[in-house]
Amino acid sequence: MRRLFPILIALCACGSKPETPAPKKAPPPPKITHFYGNAATVARGEVLTLCYGTENASHVTMKPAEDTDLRPTLNRCVGHKPVENTVYTLTATGPGGTVSETFRVTIGKSSALPAPAAPGRELIKNFNVVGRSAAPGAPVQLCYSTEGALSVSVSPAASAGLTTGANQCFVVRPDKTTTYILTATAGDGATDRMQVTVAVQ
Repeated sequence: MRRLFPILIALCACGSKPETPAPKKAPPPPKITHFYGNAATVARGEVLTLCYGTENASHVTMKPAEDTDLRPTLNRCVGHKPVENTVYTLTATGPGGTVSETFRVTIGKSSALPAPAAPGRELIKNFNVVGRSAAPGAPVQLCYSTEGALSVSVSPAASAGLTTGANQCFVVRPDKTTTYILTATAGDGATDRMQVTVAVQ
């Protein structure tokens, strides 16, 4: 029995297999969920509202608006003043790669909605529509969060008064596709705007 003992140990050692580490999962690619302007035509030097949303991104840039303060976010609007026909390119970069989308604006007679305040004073943290589309006249919930705002309003006006703070919601009943603009105002008069569009089908 003494002679067999080392042989049994050797057999046991040879039969074991090292564990193979699981392959690393590739990071998800970045997405641009939306990128649009509040008008396709604006007057020269007028502020154009550009809104965008991203997922799985760590860095966001826009050309030719390189001086605009951007960050990865689900929904954000910024202002820029084009002086000629311009194609804006939004690029989102993350661990999973890079993606870009464009929006074209033409200089002409203004058809723009009210523009947001100059970027840099962030009073509205988010403004989102619950669901992607609705039937005419059906209730649609819009939710938002503000920080540092004294008052908040929406245009077109909602039936109920709005309250500042985090995780606030209200209901609208649009009969056609409508863009709602949320405006937050601070005690010193500074304002911030963000918009969402409710698609009616």
